[in-house]
Amino acid sequence: MNTYRLLVACVVAVASLNLIGCGDARTVNYRDVEIEEYQRQIKDLEEKLAAKDAATIHDTLTRTEGNSGKQVAAIQEHLPGVGWGERNKEIVFTIENSILFKAGSSDLSLTAKSTLNKVVALINEKYKNNYIRVEGFTDDQPIRRTKDKWDDNWDLSGGRAQSVLHYLLERHIPAADLGFAGYGQERAVASGSGEAARAKNRRVEIIVIPK
Repeated sequence: MNTYRLLVACVVAVASLNLIGCGDARTVNYRDVEIEEYQRQIKDLEEKLAAKDAATIHDTLTRTEGNSGKQVAAIQEHLPGVGWGERNKEIVFTIENSILFKAGSSDLSLTAKSTLNKVVALINEKYKNNYIRVEGFTDDQPIRRTKDKWDDNWDLSGGRAQSVLHYLLERHIPAADLGFAGYGQERAVASGSGEAARAKNRRVEIIVIPK
């Protein structure tokens, strides 16, 4: 475990110990302040860790410039579940849906935030000052269990893309550079009716567009 990961683990452990129990309103208010401070510290450490990982990926991409196979392998090594490629002069990060969301949900998971931190750090390291478009995609299965929340797959894919967009905003990607879209089951990347094909089609793409 490297230094930053150890620091994050220590902060989380200390926070857990200090926030056990309850007390009067004054104590609760004080602990609310403590929680905010611990959250700030954790966020700061996570950003530093992501930046360190991004620098490593950036160095590898620079060394393997012109060899797309090695570049894709470098992304997969440091960012499991994230694809990378070039398309019409755009850079496309493709993130597996299982990393980002639970079924029928647009709430980002802890794994999602860790992965997105690294993607954002890499964008800031290598692709800064470009437009960023977030695109959401689903499989071809109709909405069933969460019909009360989503009208259809376009609605769900748009909600997921928007969740990622808001997280990028929190990580200081300028609002003026951001946009999102939801394509539902359209623009599938895998054919077939099996689960393996559906899993590939359930994805979010973060696209870097040159200004």
